[in-house]
Amino acid sequence: MTDAMHRGGPDDDGLIVNDTLGYALGHRRLSIIDLSPTGRQPMVDIATSIEIIFNGEIYNYKHLKEELKQLGHQFNTESDTEVLIKGYVQWKQALLPKLKGMFAFIIIDKNTNTLFAARDHAGIKPLYIAHKDNDIYFSSEIRGLKAVDKNWEENPNWKIWFLTFGFLPEPITTLNNVQPLQRGHFITIDLKTKEEKIVSYTQYDYKNFTNDDYNAATVKTKLLVCAAVKRHMVSDVPVGLFLSGGIDSSILTILAQQQQTTPIETISIYFDDEKYSEKEYQELIIKQTGVKHHLYKITKQEFIDCWDDIYESLDQPSTDAINSYFICKYAKQNGIKVVLSGLGADEIFGGYPSTARSLQFSKYARLAVAYKLLPSFLKGSYPNKKFDFLKKKISASEYLLYRGLFTLKDVAKILEIKENDVWKEIGKFAYQEDISKLSPQNKAAYFETSIYMQNQLLKDSDVQSMWHSIELRVPFLDKDLVEYVNNLHTDIKFNFETNKPKSLLVDAFINELPHKIWNRPKQGFTFPFEKWFQSMKTFSNPSFVPVWIYNLFMRSKLNFARLWGVFLAYNTDGINDIIDLD
Repeated sequence: MTDAMHRGGPDDDGLIVNDTLGYALGHRRLSIIDLSPTGRQPMVDIATSIEIIFNGEIYNYKHLKEELKQLGHQFNTESDTEVLIKGYVQWKQALLPKLKGMFAFIIIDKNTNTLFAARDHAGIKPLYIAHKDNDIYFSSEIRGLKAVDKNWEENPNWKIWFLTFGFLPEPITTLNNVQPLQRGHFITIDLKTKEEKIVSYTQYDYKNFTNDDYNAATVKTKLLVCAAVKRHMVSDVPVGLFLSGGIDSSILTILAQQQQTTPIETISIYFDDEKYSEKEYQELIIKQTGVKHHLYKITKQEFIDCWDDIYESLDQPSTDAINSYFICKYAKQNGIKVVLSGLGADEIFGGYPSTARSLQFSKYARLAVAYKLLPSFLKGSYPNKKFDFLKKKISASEYLLYRGLFTLKDVAKILEIKENDVWKEIGKFAYQEDISKLSPQNKAAYFETSIYMQNQLLKDSDVQSMWHSIELRVPFLDKDLVEYVNNLHTDIKFNFETNKPKSLLVDAFINELPHKIWNRPKQGFTFPFEKWFQSMKTFSNPSFVPVWIYNLFMRSKLNFARLWGVFLAYNTDGINDIIDLD
């Protein structure tokens, strides 16, 4: 299992096997904090009979360490891993709300013969739990479980979920009896009886609105973002940044460089096609901050050359992972081991169109009724076809209206199954929290955060960064910042009257951000795949993509993400040597 995930931890490895209690702990290390051998894992504290394996970072570990020292604990390392051990000894599960970071860890407490495992508040770090042949497995990636049994039985319905969402929403995975531990949860397992108990220790909360007015909120937001960036700079290796030229990465670059006496390293990519280039905006921030910048042009040929490696890197199918693949690849190439990403800001500050559109959802529902009455030839193509998601009332309908990949009718056609079977399966979708009383805007923000970001953006970022042996950090998902912003009144958080995107965040840094950075249309981080895919004969092969899907794409009735999604669903056993170009 650890060998299968060696790219995420190339610096060291360790293994403990306990035949008496019937468990094994394996770990691959990416050394970030305490680079010495004392920081290696699994870490064993003989005095307290505690063993641990840990993936992630605890950014406030020095503060917790001082608190634990005051309580009488002694430390033998400079690592945050040992802080988790002592913190567990002192506080048990009450440790978890104290942690500010991203983490998935497993503790063996031999005093009580208990396994204790936990995942961070936002699900930044993954932790999969699998059951097979009376054994229980934990893994940071699905590929670790496939190493147990390469013929592990597939979840028979994963393609329905993937083609509907464009990713696999938790708790769905491609494998049977394999599910992630939910974000903000911990699990305990009695090592002798194998009795399991899963408990929530934190949830997304939008109920306790603060009384801050807009000016106070901008001041507090700025303080919290600055504190988050400072925390996320904690490292024993240099920290770099992904600089896209957008609002979020620009703010991070400005703040990170302010805390350094030497230029930090930043990574950007661009394309020949100016339609997809943000070089102009990247150069504004480079000039303002004086960072050491690395700029790379991605060509179609490079995409072709990386084809096999991209496909192999996918731990679970995703329509968006290729973007993360290339930016992580170049960070690795430049020896950057830790990078900051602006991921999370759009989700919590309402940077997506869904936040504004949510106010019109009742109108969309009425339009869906009229849509049913139209002749099929008038219904057009995507995105108009997505009104079909509203023809039945299921939990995921509104989210899928905003971000669904294929309608359930098209999913049935692609997979050659009954449409009612697709509706029945997707109808099982449930939210982790009760969102029935949320305002329309908060509901949209929740969709973007707990579905889109968690299941696609965070998952892709983690998988691709680990594939390239780097650690990706997300300051905008800092626990204190998320809790504060979530609980602001919607009129403050989503102030559409200012005509600024993410107005609260922009106004918090209005004196630092160049006007050109925020006063422009939002541009997603994407590639010119529409053109590239058109020249690739692979997609015209009916063994890899249905003819009708390919024809829709070539007639510009279907975007590249949907073509790529169908390709991934049809080709699950590897695609080496099948690419063919004009």
